[in-house]
Amino acid sequence: MPIIPKINSFRKSILLYRGIRYRKGFGVHSPFVYNLITKVIEERCPYYCFDDIELVRKQLLFCNATLTLPERTRNRKVCRRTVGQVVAHEAIKPKHGALLFRLANYFKSKQILQLGCSVGIPTLYLTAYASEVHCIVLESVPELASVARMAFEKAACRSTDLRVGAYGDLLPEALAEMPCPDLIYFDASIGCQEQADLFEVCLQRVGDDTLFVFEGIRTNRRMRAFWKAACQRAEVTISVDLYSMGLLFFNKKLHKRNYIVYF
Repeated sequence: MPIIPKINSFRKSILLYRGIRYRKGFGVHSPFVYNLITKVIEERCPYYCFDDIELVRKQLLFCNATLTLPERTRNRKVCRRTVGQVVAHEAIKPKHGALLFRLANYFKSKQILQLGCSVGIPTLYLTAYASEVHCIVLESVPELASVARMAFEKAACRSTDLRVGAYGDLLPEALAEMPCPDLIYFDASIGCQEQADLFEVCLQRVGDDTLFVFEGIRTNRRMRAFWKAACQRAEVTISVDLYSMGLLFFNKKLHKRNYIVYF
């Protein structure tokens, strides 16, 4: 059996290299980043809420109700899909959702802002660790927001404020209510240019304990360029590259450095 499979071999080769070179905090001298890697990123403990959230995902996957929503292409064609097809395409992976839970739990994030609902699954992971979490979710596509509401109802998630509209209009209002969010999650569904604009707005409200989480930092060439530029911003002290996800920290007590971590 070959070590590197022929299917998608380039990506799997990179992940294999990362698994050998960057794992278990080898070569990391920062206590903050070392604890982040060993106690959060590489933790594999199954929490009780994971099964409940994945049950909600399975229920949505078997929903045959149809939706009419625009495709993410230049011509913006309208297509009809079942709720199950939308969830299969848009929802975050269980592995990434579990990491969101561990991040929120480890840093005790109480004020969470989510840009892009991703049919509600990331929200369930972000808010599951405590009942007093306040989460504002912004979504520009009403059809995706309707699926997210279904997920929230099935999970009895009452700590979430879902708002539908243009991100540029909703974000200033959300930041006015949540001046210094503990965690801001950027979903991969947001276009690169729009994500860069939202990132600039959110940078004005960061504090030492703020964490930015980006999904899909290697979706395309423009997203890779955006991630590289974001890591070089003066406000950012620590960046953690997880290949398909990225973390940004802004604590001025930490030395500025970019880390690559196997995940």
